[in-house]
Amino acid sequence: MEEKTIQSISKKVQNLSLAFQPIWEITGSGAVIKSYEILLRYADGDFFPFEIFNKLTRTEEACKLLNQWYENKITYYLSKYPEVIFNLNVDLQQMQYTSTWELLKGLSQFKKRIAIEMTEFYQVSNLEHKRLFFESMAYIRELGMPLAFDDVGNGQHSISFVTKNIHLVDMVKISLLHLQHLDPITVGLYVDIWVRIAKVAKVDLVIEGIENQTTADIMTSRGIIFQQGFFWSKPIQEI
Repeated sequence: MEEKTIQSISKKVQNLSLAFQPIWEITGSGAVIKSYEILLRYADGDFFPFEIFNKLTRTEEACKLLNQWYENKITYYLSKYPEVIFNLNVDLQQMQYTSTWELLKGLSQFKKRIAIEMTEFYQVSNLEHKRLFFESMAYIRELGMPLAFDDVGNGQHSISFVTKNIHLVDMVKISLLHLQHLDPITVGLYVDIWVRIAKVAKVDLVIEGIENQTTADIMTSRGIIFQQGFFWSKPIQEI
């Protein structure tokens, strides 16, 4: 890789930042923070930098710089807040590279305090992709780190895909933001199905996209004790 290209990639990495959004657990006496989802940001942006991330996971060299940055940042927060549990998003695109496996191995020293959320973007569409998927899941399991399917119902994480592989994870996360075109009764029925699936599979169910008190109350009445969204807390820059 040319020196100019390396410098350009390095500059992009240095402009990255992290934000944290709490996942709340609803108890009989109120609500407490269960964990913080780690969110990637770029410069002063408020959203995930898809274009930048895709460039940084396009080659081994670029992804290695990204993973080194991740390891430094996340290790810092894990060390600074020894009682806090974090959820880290990992895309299977990253798992093509040795540096990502090394990142996860390094973070596994904190395995009781960091869970891995597999994102929905990478398409498990052929035998090689399927091999990567199952080997990656097995490796993370072997490291002793909890696993979750993120944004279920979107991208790769179809109902069929998730229910066939739900035995590999400890948690599934569903976002209501993708269901805003549906009426509340239909959304409630959809959530009820996932309450049943999660109960049978013995995995935790997190509902994301809780935007107001009414939605929070409806989800709580349906037995959803793990909730995430702007009603509870917007992403924050510091814990």
